[in-house]
Amino acid sequence: MMKIELLREFLLLSERLNFTRAAQKLHITQPVLSRHMKELEEHVGAPLFLRDTHQVTLTSAGYRLASEVRKILHQYDESMTAVRTFTGNSRRRLSIAFLGEAIRQPLVTLVEDFRQQQNDVVVECRDCELEEVLSLLDAGECDVGFLIRPNFMPQRPGFGALPFQTDDLCVAVNRLHPLAQRATVSLRDAAQWPIIRVDPREFSLSEQYSTRFLSARGIDFNLYKEFPNLKSCCFDLELNQRAVLLMPRHRGYLLGDNSMLLSLAEKDCWFSLELVWSLRNRNPCVMLFSQAFSHYLASRATTA
Repeated sequence: MMKIELLREFLLLSERLNFTRAAQKLHITQPVLSRHMKELEEHVGAPLFLRDTHQVTLTSAGYRLASEVRKILHQYDESMTAVRTFTGNSRRRLSIAFLGEAIRQPLVTLVEDFRQQQNDVVVECRDCELEEVLSLLDAGECDVGFLIRPNFMPQRPGFGALPFQTDDLCVAVNRLHPLAQRATVSLRDAAQWPIIRVDPREFSLSEQYSTRFLSARGIDFNLYKEFPNLKSCCFDLELNQRAVLLMPRHRGYLLGDNSMLLSLAEKDCWFSLELVWSLRNRNPCVMLFSQAFSHYLASRATTA
């Protein structure tokens, strides 16, 4: 019989795609996690991960299993909550989805404080890509999400939001790119070179989060190539001395040693980082958490 924790380990690894980081998050060793995934692959009868010296990726079977496991775990958690409520042993829950480096460290402090104030609330956090957070919020599979939104994009209908930070749009280039010698560049400067971006078939909002900043200003550009994700775009810059990539500043940690971020001369190109929740969500912990986050922002402003 398969243990539910094995499925949780698989889902976390499918999202992180890094055995070391996933093992640290799970508080187990990497060899133990590897052994567990091998057991799962034997149970499924198909390889779930492709590994080489540079990266870990999901196989087609891995992608399908991740989708199914997410449903299974959601149903399991809902069922356990229903049973605990029936037996009088219920604990309130809050599920948080967030976007990696932009919020990870503040979120640690925030969640620790929230748990102390609301010690009967079980808080679950998951690091996701943007479109996955949006999907989880729409499906009601997470209660709140920390999102990033271009400043020209309106807030999504039916959602509440609490902005907490802005992040500049930047131009990423190879260190041997002709623009790399400049302190700042304009969007027109960047558009003189081939543009790479995330494939809209993989991320439907790719255009809005990158080249829309150009097209909104009537700036023509040459789209060079599209990649499955931002990590792949950044890797291409390591080898490409001609292309440019438009990206938020906080995602600069994805760049390799051969690449760099350039500031824009335009000061009206930025992203808003926000706490977002569905107005249809009836979980009372959402309001408690948004209030705690408001207090956190106020205290941070006071000490700044």
